[in-house]
Amino acid sequence: MIIGFGNDIVQISRVDIKLERRILTQEEKEKKNVTQEYLAGRFALKESYFKALYTGISNNSFQDISFLNRTDGSIYLVHHRYTPSKVGTYNFVHATLSHDSYAYANLILEKLPGKVFIGVGTNVGDRKKNIQEATIRLEKIAHIIAISEIIETEPYGKTDQPPFLNCVVEIDTNLTPDELLENLLNIEKEMGRVRIERWGPRIIDLDILFYGNLVVKNERLTIPHYDFENRIFFVKPMNEIAPNFVHPISLKTINHLLYELTQ
Repeated sequence: MIIGFGNDIVQISRVDIKLERRILTQEEKEKKNVTQEYLAGRFALKESYFKALYTGISNNSFQDISFLNRTDGSIYLVHHRYTPSKVGTYNFVHATLSHDSYAYANLILEKLPGKVFIGVGTNVGDRKKNIQEATIRLEKIAHIIAISEIIETEPYGKTDQPPFLNCVVEIDTNLTPDELLENLLNIEKEMGRVRIERWGPRIIDLDILFYGNLVVKNERLTIPHYDFENRIFFVKPMNEIAPNFVHPISLKTINHLLYELTQ
């Protein structure tokens, strides 16, 4: 379902380079030399995004989002603050940008069923029961589409602890990424998780691995999971239920990431 569509066109020669302080985030400044063409393109992309929200710039900021380039030159959107459109939440963003004497941008916001993936892990107590309880609680906040088989893996990062049971769950939700995070943290707390040490033993661990093709980066949340492609306990079970899902930054399928990880 299309949630929003926006486009914008900017005459490059009329762009004042001094506007970079207002328009560009620090990430955008670091990734490219700031030229009139680059600045005009980012302005057009951000205007297109705000139009797709059906809000315009009102109550939003150019600093809420960054448009960065993948290694192949294609563009992806980074949300520093996720804002639902007036139609509802979205889990996919599609953006294009063309340059000539003008910068011309198109952007589509889309809501597809499911495509939100949660990593579930536990290595304390009755591990299978912990996963069952977590999925029951997940069902109360979202619709579960698929659950992978449970696998056992050795601990990652801090190795002097018991092995983990892990699985990946695909859900459909209208919660924003930040709202979903809050709900997952509440489930962990309700199940008795206490955060004492990083990578330490835990009764339950719930990680947002992917939220469609969205990229989110703020003080509390990073999506896709920052180390997904190096963690067999994420990649292997997700490959069971979504082998053709494409990582939004690397553009590699889960099946390909598993192949790279196991070679």
